[in-house]
Amino acid sequence: MVLIHRQNAIREFIDGEAHVKGFLLAYLGLTQGYILLPEYESSKGYADFYMMPDLVRQPDIVYSYIVEVKYARRDTSDADIALLKRDAAEQLRRYADDGKVARTKGNTRLGLITLVFKGWELVALEKLASRADCENASEA
Repeated sequence: MVLIHRQNAIREFIDGEAHVKGFLLAYLGLTQGYILLPEYESSKGYADFYMMPDLVRQPDIVYSYIVEVKYARRDTSDADIALLKRDAAEQLRRYADDGKVARTKGNTRLGLITLVFKGWELVALEKLASRADCENASEA
């Protein structure tokens, strides 16, 4: 029985994460003004979603986004959720420092978004400031 429970937990995690990301891919793909790049490869790793501004069609767009999705099983503790949020923030800041992102975002402000799902429930949604935005704010 323990083996079945363990396999089921692994399957739930794999399927759950894939379904959440698939839903987000379909939903975010409906947005106008962005070219949605899932599993965006940077020199710093793979961002779950990079919402690159479509500056040809929307030259006045203000924001671009990198979205990091974390998925946890339904029985995950609040302490473990906090760790997932911290890990996501570190990943997002690394991705934001990538030269490809800097070249493709134009003059937009880069929003860094963390989504943490516990099962199907969204338990955390955080927008972080990129390092560049923090530096620009301190210079003003």
